[in-house]
Amino acid sequence: MINWSEANDSELVCYCIEVDKKTIVDAIKNGNDTLSKIKESTKACTGSSCKELNPSGECCSKDIKNLIKLYSGKDTKEECCSCCNS
Repeated sequence: MINWSEANDSELVCYCIEVDKKTIVDAIKNGNDTLSKIKESTKACTGSSCKELNPSGECCSKDIKNLIKLYSGKDTKEECCSCCNS
């Protein structure tokens, strides 16, 4: 897993939709402090090719939740996107 506190702003978080760290962090700073709000505002975590596109082979939702915790202090317990449940 990536250390998001040290990652560059251009580091991709969501490989399906190609959303970078800066976009996610900006959304969090604008009050989007849940996974569902991030999905709505950035479209991150709305793709369906995580296992194929993400080098980790996993959904980006865990990374987004880590960024939410890091930048807002909130720990969201929301479910992952639909690709995680398949």
